[in-house]
Amino acid sequence: MLRKQSYYRSSRLILATLSGISVLTIIFYPSYAVYAETPLQLFQKKLNFIWLIVSASMVFFMQVGFTAFEAGSVQAKNAISVAVKNILDFLVSAIMYFLLGFGIMFGASYKGYLGTNNFLFFGIDTHLTSLGYAFVFFQLVFASTAAIITSGAFSERAKLSTHVCTTIFVVSFIYPVFGHWAWGHLFHHNQFGWLGKLGFIDFAGSTVVHSISGWVALSGAIMLGPRMGKFNPDGTANRMYGHNLPLATIGTFFLWFGWFGFNGGAILQVDTSIGLVIINTTLAGAVAGVCAVAFGRLKNKRLDAAEILLGIMGGLVAIAAGSSRVSSLYACVVGFCAGIIAILAKDFVERVLKVDDPVGAVSVHGFCGAWGTLAVSLFTPASAFSITNSNRLLQAGVQCLGIIAGFVWAFSMGLLLFWCLKKFVGIRISKEEEVKGLNISEYADVTSWLDFVKISKVQDLNAALQDKIKERTRELEHIKEHLEEDVKNRTYELEASRDELKKKVEQLENFAKVAIGRELKMKKMEEELKTLKQKERS
Repeated sequence: MLRKQSYYRSSRLILATLSGISVLTIIFYPSYAVYAETPLQLFQKKLNFIWLIVSASMVFFMQVGFTAFEAGSVQAKNAISVAVKNILDFLVSAIMYFLLGFGIMFGASYKGYLGTNNFLFFGIDTHLTSLGYAFVFFQLVFASTAAIITSGAFSERAKLSTHVCTTIFVVSFIYPVFGHWAWGHLFHHNQFGWLGKLGFIDFAGSTVVHSISGWVALSGAIMLGPRMGKFNPDGTANRMYGHNLPLATIGTFFLWFGWFGFNGGAILQVDTSIGLVIINTTLAGAVAGVCAVAFGRLKNKRLDAAEILLGIMGGLVAIAAGSSRVSSLYACVVGFCAGIIAILAKDFVERVLKVDDPVGAVSVHGFCGAWGTLAVSLFTPASAFSITNSNRLLQAGVQCLGIIAGFVWAFSMGLLLFWCLKKFVGIRISKEEEVKGLNISEYADVTSWLDFVKISKVQDLNAALQDKIKERTRELEHIKEHLEEDVKNRTYELEASRDELKKKVEQLENFAKVAIGRELKMKKMEEELKTLKQKERS
């Protein structure tokens, strides 16, 4: 009996203690009570988690697309180097975003310029109003995408250390700092970066991810210089074809698939707007590709498959900023312009700036990203511009400010990074290594000596063929010049003969006229003489 009483007393004490703890928890930690979720809210949250993880996985799959596209767009002797470079980019990106990138991008804001906590992912699991580690994973694969875009422009001549150092600096500093300016409120909802406060809109990263990467790529390509044989002494550019266009095409399809997660996941929840985002993404890419076909045919009088792929990706990049806000019709307009911009920007970078970009990273991600960001202010309903009081002109100014700020920040920081690397450790491989190709010189990944011999022979044949083509072209130009001179001289002689013949004809005509006149005069004299004789007889 005493044991039972003791047991009941102990049970009551435990229940009282737990009740007290619960009350104290609610009093001192009201957030637990405030954020108590109904079954429907809990179900919605689970759906949000699932969709974000699926979207992030699709964005991660874009690494496969970039690897296939870049490997097919470079020469065969450097294809393995692209694959190794891309996988290292992701490895380094994941670590650096864990250490620094996420905290700078989404931590508690210091005056709207950069985050100051959540480094090493501390505090993620206690942040009750966020999507937690699902959000972190989604942003991590975004950061790795920025890194892989940047490194593509350095293909075929940059050291492996250059790629690694660039990825470290981009993912841990350049990208997250600008990301905080625009997206600093996505994790801590009670704060904004300075661009976000002004009303800057970039839904899925046309500027935050793509343009920032494109401008860093531009600075690196300038500091590295062109590949050997890219430019002639007179400044004209030689076309250096990728070795496997079907592989590049497969990579484009993989990227397009990943873009559905890239743009669709940026909603950060499951609702009906996902359909609009994905259909806008599809239409922008499709229209941009068709436009690239038509414009390329008018410009070159033939189809250029590489330009078609660049046009498609230009449309996908451009629509990212406004895919949740513009109508499907305007998504087509955005894609139409992006298809043209991608081709024109590629020619501008190559022919005017004299910058060698093997994969078109600057034109597609830099220029088309800027266009997509500006297009938000042109085609989004003005009612969506809440911070700028539905003023379309003011919103356009804010968008332009964001574009300019992104260019100045990324390009200047990129120049500083590559200047330091070039001065202290070097950023480019030697000429001998470049001639051999990075597959052999840096990665030692040729499977047999026979492969090396085959590659070397192909390289020698290509070089000999190029020399023969240039020599034959010079001969044909020389023959053409002689033919033009002969035609010119013969034409002059014919014209002189024609003039002389014309003068002789005129002389003959004059002589004929004189002869006819004399003949008429003689006939008249004969008639007069005949008349006189008749008079004398009579």
